[in-house]
Amino acid sequence: MGKTSLGFLILGIFLAAYIYKPLPDNVEEPWKIMLLEISLLTSRYLTLFAETLGLSHFMEDILFFSSFQCVSPTSDKNITVRDTTFNNIPVGMEWKTKSLRGGLFYVHGGGWCLGSNDYYTYDLLLRWTVNRLDAVIISTNYRLAPKYHFPVQFEDVYGVDPERIGISGDSAGGNLAAAVTQQVNAQHFHLLCVL
Repeated sequence: MGKTSLGFLILGIFLAAYIYKPLPDNVEEPWKIMLLEISLLTSRYLTLFAETLGLSHFMEDILFFSSFQCVSPTSDKNITVRDTTFNNIPVGMEWKTKSLRGGLFYVHGGGWCLGSNDYYTYDLLLRWTVNRLDAVIISTNYRLAPKYHFPVQFEDVYGVDPERIGISGDSAGGNLAAAVTQQVNAQHFHLLCVL
């Protein structure tokens, strides 16, 4: 009985250390954050274990888990949303339903391995941006690593007329936006503004 109790005590300590994460006192629902942290850690360890066994690549598993964030394009009374393609590259378009306006090309982040313009968080960001800028937003997807390697992502993003659009992005998307801006500048196109 003593060894069993000691084993459960040690297991309990490891489990508590795995579950517990110190959080600021003003967090309203700390257990939700802790459960999210546990689920992310567990999925990370499971994907690493699957890669160690040779079942799949770590990034492909992470991409699979993150695909549950995708939402279908939904228009409402203020914003029109549509999926289409430019040069066989899938893009999403969002705009207010009135007169002519400026345009912004947005490239999602994700370390060239993750991400999609279909993610719920990007949908919220792009809708907010459409309302703030009163602009047409075109958000692109690009082929992801590990299956595709740079500069494939750059080639996917560069297939747009640079005379008629702005470009923006976050994380890896910001890097791709900067690279496209440099390419446009090197080819002596007229840039209105670099942000």
